[in-house]
Amino acid sequence: MTRLLRKTSLLLALVLAASSGVAAEPATQSTATSVATASAQPSAARFDAVFAEVIGPGSMDMTWEDYEARLQQLRVLLPQGDRKREVQFRSVYCTSERWKDPKQGLAYADEAQRRAQAAGDLASRGRAQYCRIGYVQELEGAGQALLEADRMVSMLENSSESQLLGEALTERGSLLSQQGEQAKALLDFQRARASFRQAGIDHEIDSLMLWIAITYRRIGDWTQAERYFTHSVERMQDKQDWDRVITDLVQLGYLYDESGNPQKAKASFARAIEVALAHKEPLSAANARVGLAAAQVSLGEHDAALASLAQARAAFEAESRHGNDDMLLLLTGQALAGKGQHLEAMDRYAQALPLIEKDGNQRYLALLYQARAASQEALGNAGQALADYKRYSTLQTSLQGKMRLEQSRLLEYEYEIRKREFENHRLRAEANTRKAQLKALERVRGWQTLALLLGVLLAVLTALALRQRQRTRRLRTLAMTDPLTEVASRRAIEKNVEQALAEAARTQKPLTVLLLDLDHFKTINDRYGHAAGDAVLRATTVAWQAQLRGRDLLGRIGGEEFVVVCVDANREQALMIADRLLDATRTLQLPDIDPALHVRTSIGVAEALPDDTRESLFARADAALYRAKHEGRDRVEE
Repeated sequence: MTRLLRKTSLLLALVLAASSGVAAEPATQSTATSVATASAQPSAARFDAVFAEVIGPGSMDMTWEDYEARLQQLRVLLPQGDRKREVQFRSVYCTSERWKDPKQGLAYADEAQRRAQAAGDLASRGRAQYCRIGYVQELEGAGQALLEADRMVSMLENSSESQLLGEALTERGSLLSQQGEQAKALLDFQRARASFRQAGIDHEIDSLMLWIAITYRRIGDWTQAERYFTHSVERMQDKQDWDRVITDLVQLGYLYDESGNPQKAKASFARAIEVALAHKEPLSAANARVGLAAAQVSLGEHDAALASLAQARAAFEAESRHGNDDMLLLLTGQALAGKGQHLEAMDRYAQALPLIEKDGNQRYLALLYQARAASQEALGNAGQALADYKRYSTLQTSLQGKMRLEQSRLLEYEYEIRKREFENHRLRAEANTRKAQLKALERVRGWQTLALLLGVLLAVLTALALRQRQRTRRLRTLAMTDPLTEVASRRAIEKNVEQALAEAARTQKPLTVLLLDLDHFKTINDRYGHAAGDAVLRATTVAWQAQLRGRDLLGRIGGEEFVVVCVDANREQALMIADRLLDATRTLQLPDIDPALHVRTSIGVAEALPDDTRESLFARADAALYRAKHEGRDRVEE
């Protein structure tokens, strides 16, 4: 398993280990590490050599054991009082397995970042931020960790730290994938591949390819994901990378379970457990047992599921690992319910609910509501059962709609990429053809004839150029305008925000963006049809345009997602604009569709900060929009 893959914690929630000081001895230390550090003495030259290995391209394929051994070497080789190297050391040592308490790990990472910033060391700041993402994910959930990943990408995207940017994009993509934003995740993964290439890494990063496969699994492209995982198991067995074999088998298990084949899922999880135990990986075995229990519940093997969960829980508790508590509780509840023990099941669901809500995993939340509804019904609580089933139905509809939307977005992105590649290929072919024609003319004609022909050719090319310019202008206009609503397109909005940020930085004038999302729009499409949904989008944008100032720009960035760029507007002014948009939406009348149809929207507001990029500004607006949705919709949050 590569160092990057272990850090991003595909099998476990982030579980790094605790130490309050740099020089403290590890609680446990492998023989290889002991041998490596026993004879070492502080040395600047040797520190630099090992540090180059820890952060260089080779680290991307380094096993976690080798990476940890080098961290312990650095700890011993660090010269006393060498502030520059101590900053570098702290920026990588925050990834050590020594940090078991995430709060202590986060405090260490924050101190590492503070020292790196004081030293003007951007790369060390970025590496410390990478640590921070993982600790924040365990302490506050994936949603907050995504904001931290946005900050890391913003910090590095205009720097020369290509490899580190690739790691940041991989981390952000993995978090986006966990949050259900599969198309955005795949775009980040493609950017990560390009960054790794720019850093001189001329091969595919295995952990990145694994995340791409996991994302395809989550988007429902099971055939493509299965092909990757199956081939990867064979490859990793040949390499004897047993950590990675376990990971691939577990992913295959989840793929089979999600695609409705629990028997194959059970076999894949069982094989993962067998490999993990054979190679003394008790925590990996425990994670595979969680997946096995899910398959056993699906198959009605409830006693076996409870036994699997008990074994997993014991292994986690032995290492003080709590990242899987939510699923342990949910699956235990489902197994108990399968045995008719619904009161005990309800107790487990009550414990699982806040943990699942904290992490923001909507799929797990839907599973919990579905399971709880069944137990409520079995206990004779018809009203509560109906309420839970409605929650489940709403979430499930939303999840299915989002999967279809992500698949659609992915197709759009792939189409745009292929279209650009085709257009570039066509232009190169035309240029090569013109060169060949000119060479032929030079061989056949004399200078005078050639000059005449060149004049004709120049006239033709000029006419073609004028025609192409007109066509390009038309295409640019189309590309910058959303064809359905005739407001600005996503590309136009992104370009406008970047220009507005630069202008705001130059003039010191305020800039605020509003992120709007129509509430329950999927329900409108399902009830009245997509043509009616399109009419709602057009009518809503017309109503919004009437409430905006002349210099405000409205654009559509997704299905029912819109952005308003409020130039020269501070937070208070933007909130007033947002309230007008909210009222305009509430009073919208659509008698041709349904006189009783009421359209609502949620709005997130973010004012630009001096160091904001487009991504960081949108991320804060998106976080505010998420809070508006979470707090009941039809409201404004900042």
